[in-house]
Amino acid sequence: MAIFNKIALFFVILYSAFIIINTYLGETERVQSNVIYFLMNGFAYIVTAMEMEKEKILMETI
Repeated sequence: MAIFNKIALFFVILYSAFIIINTYLGETERVQSNVIYFLMNGFAYIVTAMEMEKEKILMETI
């Protein structure tokens, strides 16, 4: 699960860079699609981080 978390974080950072670059270049259609990808990857990052915390708590209780 830690690998998925790192992959999701990588894509969140990558898409935020794309959004900044496309906003600077003025391509509004690309910005809108990149924002959707950014939100999806951000959600995936949050979900995997929550799963990792659950696993960590479960391991501590054993």
